[in-house]
Amino acid sequence: MLDIYYVPAFVMDMPQHPGDLELAGSMDLDAHRSLAGLFDRGRQAGAELSYFEDSMLKPAQVAVLLETFTANAGELEGNQPGLAAFDVMHALLKAAVSRGVGLAAFGD
Repeated sequence: MLDIYYVPAFVMDMPQHPGDLELAGSMDLDAHRSLAGLFDRGRQAGAELSYFEDSMLKPAQVAVLLETFTANAGELEGNQPGLAAFDVMHALLKAAVSRGVGLAAFGD
């Protein structure tokens, strides 16, 4: 499971553990795989949210990933598991952008 937490904008380095961070949501491996193309495009744009490695996105990177997801959502047409995962991840990204925060992802 990939647990994703909101990270205040002033945090510059990846936290060692979630500690007092607020949980934004979780994603299982199948959901992450169903969005592999979108995550790959995000990585190419400088916003990588890996499943197998702890990672952090600063607020600007969250905005880039949200733009990437939004612009490429059409490629999931007809893929019900992918669309369900997209809805969850898109909402999480929108919430982070609206709050002006980054995201930290911790795999377990």
